[in-house]
This record gives sequence, C-alpha cells and structure tokens, in this order.
Amino acid sequence: MKSFTALRRAAHRIPHETLHARRHSQHKGLAFPTPEHHFQIHRHNNTNKPCSGDLTNPPHLSNPSHHLHRHQTPLIPDPLVPHPSNLTLLWLAISLPLVIWDTGYVVLRPHSMPGGALHAPLWTPYALYGTIDYMYGFPQWEAHNGFTLAQGSFNAVETVAYGVYLYLVYRNLLGRLRGLGDSRTVEGRLAVWVVLLGYSTAFLTFTKTVLYWLNEVFSGFENIGHNSWSSLFFLWIVPNGAWLVLPAYMIYVFGQEIIQGLLIATDGGKKSR
Repeated sequence: MKSFTALRRAAHRIPHETLHARRHSQHKGLAFPTPEHHFQIHRHNNTNKPCSGDLTNPPHLSNPSHHLHRHQTPLIPDPLVPHPSNLTLLWLAISLPLVIWDTGYVVLRPHSMPGGALHAPLWTPYALYGTIDYMYGFPQWEAHNGFTLAQGSFNAVETVAYGVYLYLVYRNLLGRLRGLGDSRTVEGRLAVWVVLLGYSTAFLTFTKTVLYWLNEVFSGFENIGHNSWSSLFFLWIVPNGAWLVLPAYMIYVFGQEIIQGLLIATDGGKKSR
C-alpha cells in the first residue's frame, strides 16, 4: 500500500518538475522540446523548410496549392517570333539606295553611260567603274551582252521585296533605335511572312552575287582580268564582296529563326498530344 502511494506521489511530481524545467530553460533562452514542437519539426521537414524553436511565433507555412496553381499550366512560347537585328536594318538602309542607283544605270544605258544625256552628275562614278568591270562599260554594251541587264532585273525584284520587308518591320515596331546588336520583335501571323520574305530575298541576293562572280571565273576573268591587284581588290572585290558577306549573315539569322520556330512548334504539338 505504501509503495502504491509513493508511486502516485512520484507521478504527481513529474508534471510539476517538467513544467519547472521548461520554465527554467525558457528563462535561460533554451528551447524545450514538446510534443507540439516535435510535430512542427516533422511538418516542416516534409516541406523542406527550417522550423524555429519559438512556440509563440510559429513560422508561416506556405500553401502548396499556391505553387501548384502557378506551375500547373506551362507557358509555350510563340512558334515564330523574328528579331530583325539593327545590323540587318542598317545594311538594308545602305544597300538599297546603292542597288537602286546601280539598276538605274544599267536600265538606262547608253544614256547613263559617259557621253549620254543622263550620265552627269548622277552616274559620273560609273565612268571609272566601267573601265574596271567591262560588264558596266562599253565593251560588253557594244557586244550586246544581256547578262548585266538580266542582273538588273533581279535587282529590281530584290528592291521591291526589301522595301516590303522594311515596311512590315517598321509598321510593327515601337521604341527608338538601340545598340547595334539589339533586336526588334514582330509577333503574330505577320511574323511568318516577315521572316519568310527576309530569308528568301537575302537568299536571292546571295545567289545572284555568287552567279556574277562565277561568270567571271568561268569566262577566264574576261571583264576584270586586265586590272592591277590593288585596283581589283579595292574597286571590285571589296564592293562586290559586301553583297556576299551581309546577305550570308541575313540568311543565317533568318534561317536560325525559322528552325527555332519549327522546333518550338513541333515540341508544342508533341506536348499537346
């Protein structure tokens, strides 16, 4: 009987001693673990977040449904959003007036040639260039060579195509000119036509220029072989080479945009299925 009474007294003292120890530990700044505290630690471990030992200010638990709502609908980018660079636009702004000038000279021959009524002052530089490249001079004109006029016809088509391209781009652009490497964005159905027109026209310019060079190669440099290396380099290779390098750059840029758009569209179609 005495032993039973002693057990009851000991059990009665345990809560008081526990409460006393808890208060003593809180007074010293120590966190005393409780069943509720263990439950909070277990719950925060499941959410991969640390839990503070302060029971008066339990940490805020984020709502998992909020994160699920944010990520349950993945965003799929537009299949084709072209970004015409300022370098492309700058090249077109420089090259188009020169192509129009060149086409006018070719179409209006012999009036635009030296001695013609329309030669000075607009086409005066062609008096020198006609001696560098006989395709623009009297030798091929008197031989009734039609290659230069055929090239001029392609120049006219390119000019119209580039003009339409620039119109579509600038009609849908906002903001001022930025850095040379920055890009501008055209979105929507119009983007498909813009990138297709830019790619096809740049490809036409590049292949036409390659054909012009190959014509000289396979003719034994009939029209430019009489020049010195310095005259040939500065007055023929450099100016004509620009119509190879820049159109090739445009083909690459537009081609990358077409490939990127097709890959995104294909990947989006697979995800939708």
